[in-house]
Amino acid sequence: MLMINNEPLDYCRVKKIFDKGFGFLKSLYYKEPVFFHFNNVKDPAAKEKLEKMKRGEVYFYFTSTLYKGRRRVYKLWLDIGDIDKELIPQFSDRIIEEFISGKTNPFEVAYVVKQLRKNDYLSKENFKKIISSQKMIKTPSILKTMLIENETDKLENLEESVTLLENNKLTADEWIESVLSIFNN
Repeated sequence: MLMINNEPLDYCRVKKIFDKGFGFLKSLYYKEPVFFHFNNVKDPAAKEKLEKMKRGEVYFYFTSTLYKGRRRVYKLWLDIGDIDKELIPQFSDRIIEEFISGKTNPFEVAYVVKQLRKNDYLSKENFKKIISSQKMIKTPSILKTMLIENETDKLENLEESVTLLENNKLTADEWIESVLSIFNN
Protein backbone atom coordinates (compact mmCIF):
# COMPACT_ATOMS: atom_id res chain seq x y z
CA MET A 1 0.00 0.00 0.00
CA LEU A 2 1.45 3.35 -1.06
CA MET A 3 1.19 6.34 1.19
CA ILE A 4 2.86 9.70 0.93
CA ASN A 5 4.89 10.62 3.99
CA ASN A 6 3.33 7.50 5.61
CA GLU A 7 -0.12 9.11 5.40
CA PRO A 8 -3.20 7.99 3.43
CA LEU A 9 -4.93 9.99 0.73
CA ASP A 10 -7.70 12.13 2.20
CA TYR A 11 -10.24 14.62 0.87
CA CYS A 12 -12.37 17.51 2.01
CA ARG A 13 -14.81 20.01 0.57
CA VAL A 14 -13.43 23.42 1.44
CA LYS A 15 -16.13 25.52 2.99
CA LYS A 16 -14.05 28.57 3.78
CA ILE A 17 -10.54 29.90 3.30
CA PHE A 18 -10.02 32.82 5.63
CA ASP A 19 -8.90 36.19 4.24
CA LYS A 20 -5.35 35.53 5.41
CA GLY A 21 -5.24 32.44 3.16
CA PHE A 22 -5.55 29.69 5.71
CA GLY A 23 -8.24 27.28 6.69
CA PHE A 24 -8.87 23.96 8.33
CA LEU A 25 -9.86 20.80 6.49
CA LYS A 26 -11.95 17.99 7.90
CA SER A 27 -10.25 14.62 7.57
CA LEU A 28 -11.72 11.19 6.91
CA TYR A 29 -9.05 9.70 9.16
CA TYR A 30 -8.31 12.16 11.96
CA LYS A 31 -10.55 13.87 14.48
CA GLU A 32 -8.53 17.06 14.58
CA PRO A 33 -8.82 19.52 11.69
CA VAL A 34 -5.97 19.67 9.18
CA PHE A 35 -4.35 23.09 8.78
CA PHE A 36 -4.05 24.40 5.24
CA HIS A 37 -2.49 27.59 3.91
CA PHE A 38 -3.07 28.92 0.41
CA ASN A 39 0.67 29.65 0.09
CA ASN A 40 1.29 25.88 0.24
CA VAL A 41 -0.13 25.62 -3.28
CA LYS A 42 2.97 25.85 -5.48
CA ASP A 43 1.42 24.88 -8.83
CA PRO A 44 0.45 28.17 -10.57
CA ALA A 45 -2.40 26.52 -12.52
CA ALA A 46 -3.86 25.03 -9.34
CA LYS A 47 -3.51 28.37 -7.52
CA GLU A 48 -5.33 30.17 -10.35
CA LYS A 49 -8.08 27.57 -10.36
CA LEU A 50 -8.48 27.92 -6.59
CA GLU A 51 -8.72 31.71 -6.83
CA LYS A 52 -11.56 31.41 -9.36
CA MET A 53 -13.56 28.81 -7.46
CA LYS A 54 -16.36 29.74 -5.16
CA ARG A 55 -16.38 28.79 -1.52
CA GLY A 56 -17.94 25.36 -1.04
CA GLU A 57 -17.19 24.27 -4.60
CA VAL A 58 -13.57 23.37 -3.94
CA TYR A 59 -12.60 19.79 -3.15
CA PHE A 60 -9.08 19.02 -2.05
CA TYR A 61 -7.43 15.65 -2.16
CA PHE A 62 -4.52 15.68 0.21
CA THR A 63 -2.13 13.90 2.47
CA SER A 64 -1.25 15.38 5.83
CA THR A 65 1.48 15.15 8.40
CA LEU A 66 1.99 15.98 12.05
CA TYR A 67 4.05 19.12 12.55
CA LYS A 68 4.69 20.42 16.07
CA GLY A 69 1.80 18.34 17.38
CA ARG A 70 -0.74 19.58 14.82
CA ARG A 71 -1.89 18.06 11.58
CA ARG A 72 -1.25 20.02 8.39
CA VAL A 73 -1.54 19.44 4.66
CA TYR A 74 1.57 17.80 3.25
CA LYS A 75 0.60 17.40 -0.42
CA LEU A 76 -2.49 18.67 -2.21
CA TRP A 77 -4.33 17.89 -5.45
CA LEU A 78 -7.42 19.47 -6.99
CA ASP A 79 -8.04 16.70 -9.51
CA ILE A 80 -8.15 13.03 -8.55
CA GLY A 81 -6.75 12.21 -11.99
CA ASP A 82 -3.43 13.81 -10.97
CA ILE A 83 -2.93 11.57 -7.95
CA ASP A 84 -0.55 8.60 -8.00
CA LYS A 85 -2.80 5.64 -8.91
CA GLU A 86 -1.28 3.53 -6.15
CA LEU A 87 -2.93 5.82 -3.56
CA ILE A 88 -6.41 5.21 -5.02
CA PRO A 89 -7.40 1.67 -3.86
CA GLN A 90 -7.16 2.40 -0.13
CA PHE A 91 -8.80 5.80 -0.66
CA SER A 92 -11.59 4.23 -2.71
CA ASP A 93 -12.26 1.70 0.07
CA ARG A 94 -12.38 4.54 2.61
CA ILE A 95 -14.85 6.52 0.45
CA ILE A 96 -17.12 3.47 0.18
CA GLU A 97 -16.92 3.00 3.94
CA GLU A 98 -17.72 6.70 4.46
CA PHE A 99 -20.67 6.51 2.10
CA ILE A 100 -22.06 3.44 3.83
CA SER A 101 -21.52 4.33 7.47
CA GLY A 102 -19.77 7.68 7.79
CA LYS A 103 -20.93 11.06 8.97
CA THR A 104 -19.87 13.10 5.94
CA ASN A 105 -22.71 14.58 3.90
CA PRO A 106 -23.48 11.92 1.26
CA PHE A 107 -23.73 14.55 -1.47
CA GLU A 108 -20.12 15.53 -0.74
CA VAL A 109 -19.02 11.90 -0.86
CA ALA A 110 -21.01 11.51 -4.10
CA TYR A 111 -18.79 14.16 -5.69
CA VAL A 112 -15.74 12.01 -4.94
CA VAL A 113 -17.52 8.86 -6.18
CA LYS A 114 -18.23 10.73 -9.43
CA GLN A 115 -14.53 11.60 -9.75
CA LEU A 116 -13.52 8.00 -9.04
CA ARG A 117 -15.97 6.80 -11.71
CA LYS A 118 -14.82 9.43 -14.21
CA ASN A 119 -11.24 8.17 -13.90
CA ASP A 120 -12.24 4.47 -13.97
CA TYR A 121 -11.05 4.01 -10.38
CA LEU A 122 -14.29 2.48 -9.09
CA SER A 123 -15.11 -1.15 -9.87
CA LYS A 124 -18.66 -2.28 -10.64
CA GLU A 125 -18.59 -4.30 -7.42
CA ASN A 126 -17.73 -1.21 -5.36
CA PHE A 127 -20.31 0.89 -7.21
CA LYS A 128 -22.91 -1.74 -6.29
CA LYS A 129 -21.88 -1.47 -2.62
CA ILE A 130 -22.53 2.26 -2.77
CA ILE A 131 -25.92 2.06 -4.46
CA SER A 132 -26.94 -0.75 -2.09
CA SER A 133 -26.22 1.38 0.98
CA GLN A 134 -29.02 2.57 3.23
CA LYS A 135 -28.05 6.20 2.56
CA MET A 136 -28.61 5.67 -1.16
CA ILE A 137 -31.87 3.78 -0.68
CA LYS A 138 -33.09 6.51 1.68
CA THR A 139 -32.03 9.37 -0.64
CA PRO A 140 -31.75 7.91 -4.15
CA SER A 141 -31.50 11.35 -5.77
CA ILE A 142 -27.85 11.34 -4.62
CA LEU A 143 -27.17 8.99 -7.51
CA LYS A 144 -27.96 11.70 -10.07
CA THR A 145 -24.99 13.70 -8.78
CA MET A 146 -22.70 10.77 -9.61
CA LEU A 147 -23.42 10.92 -13.34
CA ILE A 148 -20.35 11.81 -15.36
CA GLU A 149 -20.43 14.05 -18.41
CA ASN A 150 -20.88 11.29 -20.99
CA GLU A 151 -23.85 9.76 -19.12
CA THR A 152 -26.50 12.41 -19.68
CA ASP A 153 -28.45 9.88 -21.75
CA LYS A 154 -28.99 7.86 -18.55
CA LEU A 155 -30.60 10.72 -16.62
CA GLU A 156 -34.20 10.17 -17.76
CA ASN A 157 -34.16 6.45 -16.90
CA LEU A 158 -32.40 7.18 -13.63
CA GLU A 159 -34.95 9.83 -12.64
CA GLU A 160 -37.77 7.39 -13.41
CA SER A 161 -36.10 4.71 -11.29
CA VAL A 162 -35.58 7.17 -8.41
CA THR A 163 -39.24 8.22 -8.57
CA LEU A 164 -40.42 4.61 -8.53
CA LEU A 165 -38.30 3.88 -5.45
CA GLU A 166 -39.41 7.05 -3.66
CA ASN A 167 -43.07 6.17 -4.35
CA ASN A 168 -42.58 2.59 -3.12
CA LYS A 169 -43.26 1.14 -6.58
CA LEU A 170 -39.89 -0.68 -6.48
CA THR A 171 -38.31 -2.59 -3.65
CA ALA A 172 -34.75 -1.70 -2.74
CA ASP A 173 -33.47 -4.83 -4.50
CA GLU A 174 -35.47 -4.05 -7.64
CA TRP A 175 -34.13 -0.50 -7.59
CA ILE A 176 -30.54 -1.68 -7.27
CA GLU A 177 -30.99 -4.01 -10.24
CA SER A 178 -32.63 -1.21 -12.21
CA VAL A 179 -29.76 1.18 -11.49
CA LEU A 180 -27.14 -1.43 -12.38
CA SER A 181 -28.98 -2.08 -15.64
CA ILE A 182 -29.05 1.65 -16.44
CA PHE A 183 -25.33 2.06 -15.75
CA ASN A 184 -24.30 -1.10 -17.58
CA ASN A 185 -25.99 -0.04 -20.82
